[in-house]
Amino acid sequence: MVYRVARGFDPFAPPDWAFAKDDGTFGNRFDDPGAYRGMPEERRFRVIYCATEPAGAFGETVARFRKNPRLLAKLQQIEDSESLDPELDEGGIIPEDFRLKRSIGATRLSDTLLFADFRNGETLTILGRKLATWLDRFHLEEIDLSTITSSHRRLTQEASRYVYELVDSGQPVYAGIRYASRLHADWDLWAIYHDRMVHSPEDVAGDIREDDPGLQEAARILGLRIEE
Repeated sequence: MVYRVARGFDPFAPPDWAFAKDDGTFGNRFDDPGAYRGMPEERRFRVIYCATEPAGAFGETVARFRKNPRLLAKLQQIEDSESLDPELDEGGIIPEDFRLKRSIGATRLSDTLLFADFRNGETLTILGRKLATWLDRFHLEEIDLSTITSSHRRLTQEASRYVYELVDSGQPVYAGIRYASRLHADWDLWAIYHDRMVHSPEDVAGDIREDDPGLQEAARILGLRIEE
């Protein structure tokens, strides 16, 4: 079973190309970099990002509400006779608007699907050899877990394109990538190619309640408060 938090009635629908950025991606870790190569939309894949646990699905989407540590450090250095506003010091808030405009869905992936495991050392070693040119371009020595979870999105996107293009007897090998969250080691994540996702949806929640256990757990781990 995997979970996804997204806008719209069907949280497992691929993102609309209308929301793609100027580089042709949606700004996410394993998006297709095909636009750099001049590939038309019909030849490029979109990615459905999921998590094994609800907290992971929530955590990956609400992390942007965290308080910026640099801003917090500057605020705490201000010399003032009055104490710092608790709301500034305690961290970010998950706004009510976020919850009301999204739903969380659960689905069961087909047992026939294979995923490239980017948590596995052997997989990372192979990627390091196959993407050596890209490593050189970004002045990196190797691909390891820190690389996969780093801000080198172009490199991880190229890794995703490499996995997508792997074939055996003319047939695609992998339906996507399994990887670890950069936010919390226990959050197991999935990047699933939209045109290879075979699944059986089991549950889609309506408005997300502030007392949702998965949301509560993600907020606790990331130091966030939930607006009621």
